[in-house]
Amino acid sequence: MKLFRKAKDERVVAEVNRVYKIGFYVLTFGILADLVLQMSGFDMQVEVLRGANPTSFNLLEFAILMLAQFVCIALMARKGLMDDNAYAEADRYPWKHYLVQGVLAGLAAAVVVCAVQYGSGAVWASMGLRVILLVFAAQLLFLVPVTAVLVLLLTYVSFRYAAQRRRKKAEQLEDDGD
Repeated sequence: MKLFRKAKDERVVAEVNRVYKIGFYVLTFGILADLVLQMSGFDMQVEVLRGANPTSFNLLEFAILMLAQFVCIALMARKGLMDDNAYAEADRYPWKHYLVQGVLAGLAAAVVVCAVQYGSGAVWASMGLRVILLVFAAQLLFLVPVTAVLVLLLTYVSFRYAAQRRRKKAEQLEDDGD
């Protein structure tokens, strides 16, 4: 169930679906290439030792995921869309919406960081509830403002670029009509 139901323009939905389809193909091709490379013996696993728990992740998979995300954002911006929601073609920057998103993302990041640190046996994990709450509060005080500012900055840049692309398209259509 959606908490906020906003009307979506069918044309915007169709454009965004085309963009996500291309992003899906990039992601699928990248994962297929990674599987072929792994079967041929080429592996880009990186091991990170944190305490007693070694962790590994695949750099190529991470790069493919980021590439697919960047392709989707770039293609949407080129089509004059800044997002896939009701603010896709907004005339004014919806800063309240993105401020809430940034704060919620910062809260989620703080919870994840503390949980990962606690699970990996951080020194503070065994010092009692007061220290754990103090560390969590410090994570919140750092991650929430930083994440909120970054979300606002990135979405504002995307908004400005998409608005510029929409203006250029409108001018081009106007010139073609004359």
